[in-house]
Formats: sequence, structure tokens, C-alpha cells
Amino acid sequence: MFGKNQTAIVTGGNSGIGEAIVYALAARGMNVVVAGRRQEENERVAAEVADRFGIEALPISVDVSKESECHGLIETAVQKFGGVELLVNNAGIGAGGKIMDTDTETFDRVMKTNLYSTYWCSRSAYASMLENEVVPENGLRGGIINISSLCGVEAWSGVGAYATSKHGVMGLSRAMADEGAEDQIRVAAVCPAMVATPLTGASGPDVLTPEDIAKTVTYLLDLSSAAWPKEIVLNRRGED
Repeated sequence: MFGKNQTAIVTGGNSGIGEAIVYALAARGMNVVVAGRRQEENERVAAEVADRFGIEALPISVDVSKESECHGLIETAVQKFGGVELLVNNAGIGAGGKIMDTDTETFDRVMKTNLYSTYWCSRSAYASMLENEVVPENGLRGGIINISSLCGVEAWSGVGAYATSKHGVMGLSRAMADEGAEDQIRVAAVCPAMVATPLTGASGPDVLTPEDIAKTVTYLLDLSSAAWPKEIVLNRRGED
């Protein structure tokens, strides 16, 4: 059970999926670190958390495409709250275009923001979680949830860089899930199909909402240590 008096970090937590996850975690009584590039938006979400839930939220401006800032994010959270029980790697960017039309600069930016940031934040958070006591209710020291994509298990023309980054996230997540088992740290990936966010601009009855993803995250948090899956794929209507 993840909840009251525990701390969660959500990257990309100031809009869309990340914002919905922040509110869902605060509703459980968790202290939440709202991490994102735009500090004014981080502060807006943190203020909303305090107003709606009476929970302390810490807004931190971070560029997750930079290793030093990822490590600094975790360190700041640990210093503030004394530890971290949950990391949600949600920050990400898209980049359209076929692989042959994608320049190295764009490809590198997508990899650093989507894949490398997941690696950097997870390494630092994992090290901190090793210092946590095992919680009797769920048998865990901590959890890491990576918000991937249906593009992480499939791929299509026109989203090559994005799909490559999300496939990388899936490989990283699966490896960390195996490695974390012996340390009582669970790792899972959530792979949604199209979600209605500012990034996608998508809408319609078949499109997932940020709240759908947030509910999936909280579903994971209520599972016992033995029941955590490595990944959950949210594919609308079972389409390929």
C-alpha cells in the first residue's frame, strides 16, 4: 500500500497525464514532488494539491534531458521529505517524421528526454529506495512506474524516433523489474494508446483520458508485491 506520509516524484507532473497522476497520488495522502520544466506550472499544480487535498507538494523545475538535473531532482526530494517511495517517470516529448527524415539532433533530444531521463531518475531513486524499510502491508521498499506507450510495444511509420525511445523504455523497465525483485522494489510500465493531452491534441470516445492513466497507476499501488505486473497495455478496443 502506497499512501499517507510517503513521497512520490512525478516527472512531467504539471500537465496532462502527469498532472492527473499527481492529483491521484495526493488523494491517497502522499507527499508529491511536481517536476517539470515550467516552474510556474509546477507551482500551479502544487497549489491545487494543497487546496484540494491539504497535502504538501514540492514544485521543482527540472530539465530531464540533463543527467545532473535528474540526479538533483531526486536529491532535493530526499532532503525535503527524508526519502522517496515512488517514482513515476512520465516526462516525454514526441517527434514526428520518418527515420530517414529525422536528423541526429532531433533523435538525440527524444532519446535523452524519453529514455535517458527514465534511466537517470530511476538510478537515483532506486539508490534512495534501498535505504527504505520494507512496508509490511505490501512487502516493498518502493516502486517505479514508467509511463511508456503503445509505441513501446508496437511501431508505425512516422513516429520512428518516439517509438525507438519508448521501446528503449520497455527494455529498461523489464530489466529493472527483474533486478528490483530481490531488493523489494517493484518496477512496471504503463503503455497507453492515444491519450487526450496537450501533446497529442486527440479527442473522441475511443481516446484515453489522463485520468485513465492515473487510475492505472493507483491500481498498481494497491497490489501486493507478488502481484505487480511488469507492464500494463491500455489499447483502445483491442486494436493493433
